[in-house]
Amino acid sequence: MGNDALPVQGGHYSRSKVAAGLLFTAGLVPRDSERQLIGHTVEDQTRAVLAQLQTILTDAGCSLSNLVRVQVYLADLGDFARFNATYAAVMGDAKPVRTTTGCALNGVLVEIDAIADLSGVAA
Repeated sequence: MGNDALPVQGGHYSRSKVAAGLLFTAGLVPRDSERQLIGHTVEDQTRAVLAQLQTILTDAGCSLSNLVRVQVYLADLGDFARFNATYAAVMGDAKPVRTTTGCALNGVLVEIDAIADLSGVAA
């Protein structure tokens, strides 16, 4: 998936991979196509990461409603309420299972990886 809206990958990995009818994404961080940081608040960075996720899902022929699992990493768990409000606004009716954990994130406030169900999506 070579979409120009997504950041250049910073390592040796696949951005997404399909296996057994599921789409798995790598961890997505708030960086633009030049790998520059997008936003300085958890709200801005959450919107940026979810926009990248939407781009990957669209490229695969699906949407947020196809998500079955989301893993969220926050640099500061004190940001959870602000993250969650932004996440809920963007996700709308899509409510995949989700786990949120705190960890060191190398200069960003939020990272998200996800799994989407591709059954019923035209190849």
